[in-house]
Amino acid sequence: MIGGGINGAGIGWELVRRGYRVTLFEKREFGWATSSKTTKMIHGGLRYLEQGHIGLVRESLEERAFLVQHLPSLVRPLRIVFPIFGGSTRSRWMIGAGLALYDRLGGRGALPSHRWMGADEVTKIAPLRRDALRGGYEFWDAQVDDRELVRTVIRSAVRDGLDAREHSPVERLRRNDAAWHVEMRDGTELKYDAVIAVAGPWMGQLLAASSISSGCALALVRGSHVVLDRLVSDTGLLLPSPGERRIFFVLPWKGATMIGTTEVVHEGSLDDVAPSSLEIEYLLERFNAFFATRATGSEIRSSFAGVRPLIGSRADLGALSREYHVESDAGLVKVFGGKMTTFLSLARHVGDRVDAMLGMHLRARPPQFAA
Repeated sequence: MIGGGINGAGIGWELVRRGYRVTLFEKREFGWATSSKTTKMIHGGLRYLEQGHIGLVRESLEERAFLVQHLPSLVRPLRIVFPIFGGSTRSRWMIGAGLALYDRLGGRGALPSHRWMGADEVTKIAPLRRDALRGGYEFWDAQVDDRELVRTVIRSAVRDGLDAREHSPVERLRRNDAAWHVEMRDGTELKYDAVIAVAGPWMGQLLAASSISSGCALALVRGSHVVLDRLVSDTGLLLPSPGERRIFFVLPWKGATMIGTTEVVHEGSLDDVAPSSLEIEYLLERFNAFFATRATGSEIRSSFAGVRPLIGSRADLGALSREYHVESDAGLVKVFGGKMTTFLSLARHVGDRVDAMLGMHLRARPPQFAA
């Protein structure tokens, strides 16, 4: 297996629990790239619901419920408020209907249901400007330490038999003698019956270096965040981006406040990704449009950016899919896209593909997270 982000870690864990012998190669540390540069949310995705991706939202909410129940030390329920302002492109009834469906898809009793709050109650929770504020909806999702989630899954998989190798960059793949040859950057060549490529943003580079084609188009989209050196609210906020159909989060994070995210086509190196000055300015402007106490650059504790490999054309970033796509043929499985919330369901899907490809029918042991 190639790629030690959350999806690679989850797939490796699934396969060893099915009884396969698996080696996982990661070019640096497990979870160092996109999987530790997220908005730190385990959620269904209200925006995906708005786009009509009901199946993805249902799958995500089922996985959210499992993780909240089985990994409470890392995946914790988080109250979020969606304020409603006069003149908004999304009306109160539209948001309310969407949240009612969100609750229904999430299952009864999984997390508290949404409710309406007046403007006075909203401003007691968060210091929003009162201009045109009509009130807001309270709903619930979950928050996660994303990098620690990857490390926990890796520890669980290693305990169950995974051979996990950090600082082991793969240069290319080559098919020969009915086997796959994995050529490492240090010149070592290893041979395997099957290979799973789950290299995230690096999939295009790996396939091109290996002269392997694919029917899946990926757009590399950078999402940036800033962390303010103050806690604005213990409650998360989901806010409409002024002048756009986009939404953005303002979330409590380790005693501070995280603002994100952006959506920018990424050009250049994937090994050293950082927010641009324009993205940082964009996030501060969005924050300052809603809060009475303005944020300045001097308050930024840290900033970070991750490149998301999204399925589709980069001509319309808002229409790009957060779903995953899997191709398999001749002992090679190629995994594209996916999101952190659905890493376990993606792993099950890939496990079934591997079974079919190798003529096996193996049942995985139930996942139990390592301490």
